Amino acid sequence: MNYTLIRSRKRTLSLQVNAQGQLIARAPLYMPKFMVDHFVKAKSTWISKRQKELKQPVAPKVAHFSESSLQVFIQSEVAKYSALMGLTPSGLRYTHVHSYWGTCAPSRLLSFNMALIYTPKEAVSYVVVHELAHLRWRGHGLRFWALVKKYFPATPSMRKLLRHLPYVVS
Repeated sequence: MNYTLIRSRKRTLSLQVNAQGQLIARAPLYMPKFMVDHFVKAKSTWISKRQKELKQPVAPKVAHFSESSLQVFIQSEVAKYSALMGLTPSGLRYTHVHSYWGTCAPSRLLSFNMALIYTPKEAVSYVVVHELAHLRWRGHGLRFWALVKKYFPATPSMRKLLRHLPYVVS
């Protein structure tokens, strides 16, 4: 498999498929090339999947909310599920990020990605329940998932839906 190798002082080995579908491997300065080749070969399934995704036409994003209506909806869902679950956050924050739908800080502050405007209401409700559950259970263990599924039974389908949507608001 052809790839461009970029060496750096960083200690990690990583792969990237750029927008043109070209494979870029980043490796430490002194890592032998045969180890990089082995890593690339081991990740061939991921590489093929990523390159195929890039070839598919990008569907236009359809907003289900305006930013203000999303915030109002999230506030109402937090109020509703907080009462049901007996969990109260210290506050809510709305962000524009590229890596997550929502987070729960140790200070009990819940953050929600504004890219949720492109998701259906059910997905937003799921993210609210997911983040509220982190107020009781920090990680993603069995007790955490049991709590999420108790209040949002459609969790598996929402997780699948959100995995296939981009986080980015553009």
